[in-house]
Amino acid sequence: MSPAARRRRLLIALVAAIAAVVALAMLERARHGITITDLAVGDTPATLYRATDTAGDAPLAVIAHGFGGSRQMMEAMSLTLARAGMAVVAFDFHGQGRSRLPMSPDAFPNEAGSSGTTVQLVRQTLQVIDAAEALPGLRGPAALIGHSMATDILVRVAAQRPGIKSVALISAFSREITPQAPARLLILSGQREGRLREVALEALAQVTPSPQEGQTVKADGIERRAAVAPWVGHAGVLWSPTTLRELRDWLAPGASAVAVTGPWIVVLLTALVALVGPASALLPTARRPAPSVGWRFFLILLAAPALPAALAAVALGESVLGFAGFGRIALFFGVWGAVQLALLAHYRRLDWRIDPAALALLLAGSLLYALAMDRYAAAFLPTGPRLGLMAVLAAGTVPFMLAHAHLAKGARFWRRGLLAVVPLIALGGAMAAAPQKLGLSFTVAPVFLLFLLVFGLMGRWVGRRSGPATVGLGLGIVLAWAIAATTPLFGAASRLVY
Repeated sequence: MSPAARRRRLLIALVAAIAAVVALAMLERARHGITITDLAVGDTPATLYRATDTAGDAPLAVIAHGFGGSRQMMEAMSLTLARAGMAVVAFDFHGQGRSRLPMSPDAFPNEAGSSGTTVQLVRQTLQVIDAAEALPGLRGPAALIGHSMATDILVRVAAQRPGIKSVALISAFSREITPQAPARLLILSGQREGRLREVALEALAQVTPSPQEGQTVKADGIERRAAVAPWVGHAGVLWSPTTLRELRDWLAPGASAVAVTGPWIVVLLTALVALVGPASALLPTARRPAPSVGWRFFLILLAAPALPAALAAVALGESVLGFAGFGRIALFFGVWGAVQLALLAHYRRLDWRIDPAALALLLAGSLLYALAMDRYAAAFLPTGPRLGLMAVLAAGTVPFMLAHAHLAKGARFWRRGLLAVVPLIALGGAMAAAPQKLGLSFTVAPVFLLFLLVFGLMGRWVGRRSGPATVGLGLGIVLAWAIAATTPLFGAASRLVY
């Protein structure tokens, strides 16, 4: 390595390390002065946020996340309301976050617009509210805040609890809103959520004709407001300063500062990824040529596994460890990888040598990223039954990523793009063909893309100093980790929870 390249890598490492330290300091500062206590409401994991210096009873807010989310995703709101003097209880729905219990697989709405899953989650939310209102030092009735999927749940909950007055819905789609209920309703949407912005205005139009965004309307004891967070979409709206200010002003007006953690989360995660690049330069040089795969053979390798992988996922793997979907996902990735590895082995295009130091660096960098993500952004640690599911998934994701790493090593951009897109198209086709069997696992697609953008980049850097087997093994383990930690748990028929 030339002196100039060495200095450039040192500069990158220094900047990334400083950025990570500053981001950590700012994220912990947002928590300063807030007492954060883990709770267990029956089988529901929850967290209580309350300002340390709050005296007397504090008004209660209950916060619920969207589909595939967790308490961590809602923490900017929890901290903001706690700073404003409220006691906030955030919880994980069944099948998500740290919850050990699955959601009902009866997730498709019936003619009445409800489903077994909806009934289950409404009941769970009512139990959380009852338990939170019984906590010492908290004053009910609770205000309710929810995102996406939770908006429909909370509107139904409010209809069953007339004492609840204030409700705040973020990215709302519920059709259960009526001209009379909820009586006091704030609806927040991201600027890029065009259809959901229309839903918000429709809720206001039940009270007054031709409402506008940013307007608060009142009539006959009903008060409603629709607001828009600029620039952001369905996920970014959770961390938008506009969202946090609107929420504070609706539920706890005052001059307290909002907890703007979103930008610092991005800085921290980006810095942790960036540190892997300079660290990989410290590995022993073990340059190995990429396997020689012509473009015709490459296209065959892309097309050959699509049909058998999709068919295996649809026909087999109905239930693993009492949960639906995971066996099918493992089979899809496993069959895909097995077909490609068999073809590569037949034509002697495989390199099975493992570099322990490179593997350790890849796994260590991935673990640091996962820990930071789990603390500040979203649940990203497989716990409870998810550990067993991770092992099942690894049986499929490891061969998949071993083949992927062999084909991606030294490949041009168009090849790497096809390696990412083609499996998603095949998996999407299987989900469309059998939505009752695979459709509930659609969150695998965005997780896979995020995995390639983040951990795939780490793998490319480490791969410059090691062989494809090292990268494939490491990324296969990490992919199983990511899917197991984030995919919602739906029960098989024998694991229904109501």
